Amino acid sequence: MKILFFILLTLFFVNPTKAIEPTPTSDDKTKEIVDIVKQIVSDNITPTPIISDKPKSYFGNITKISENTITLAFKNQPQTIQVSDQTTYIDISRKKTKFDSFKVGQEVLAMGYLIDNQILDCKRLVVTELKSVTNNNQTVTGQIVDISKEASIFTLTPNYNKNNPFQLKTDSKTKIVDTNNKAITGNQAIANGNKIIAIIKPDQKLANTFYASKIIVLSLSKN
Repeated sequence: MKILFFILLTLFFVNPTKAIEPTPTSDDKTKEIVDIVKQIVSDNITPTPIISDKPKSYFGNITKISENTITLAFKNQPQTIQVSDQTTYIDISRKKTKFDSFKVGQEVLAMGYLIDNQILDCKRLVVTELKSVTNNNQTVTGQIVDISKEASIFTLTPNYNKNNPFQLKTDSKTKIVDTNNKAITGNQAIANGNKIIAIIKPDQKLANTFYASKIIVLSLSKN
């Protein structure tokens, strides 16, 4: 009787057997890792910015300088310029300089390529002297190097100083002719690579921009 009572007591206090879960196979673990990697890729990796293959330039006054960026006042709007080890810096004397020599308030020309969020990846940053042109009318000869898609504005590199380009604006009153003084119309007249003579004066509405009252097209680009 005592033995029977002891057996019943033992059975009553024994912990119930836990269910044994199957051990994951190597294929299950591999699938789990692949799923995690896919999730990380979809959530956390930012696509590499696509760099435009067309050169772009901005004129403006420096309003802010950070570690590897500057902000310009371009057409009364802020424009971010990104610099790097591949950027060349030119000072007012047309000599190479360093990024830390630039100061807020300086007028500069930034040339490079647009990347993500319309930031300019700057390849050349040049101090300009746009205020030195004070006469109402000036004549400049050079080559068109960039045309804005937003307005009738283009960049002209003068023959006498390629490091000090001009930003020129045209309108319906601008007279555009060839070397025989015959009128030229259409996009062929203002195109990248064209060599021209422009009669210009400071624009009253746009900072760092000159209005072209007359343009003489010397040669058309072959592009």
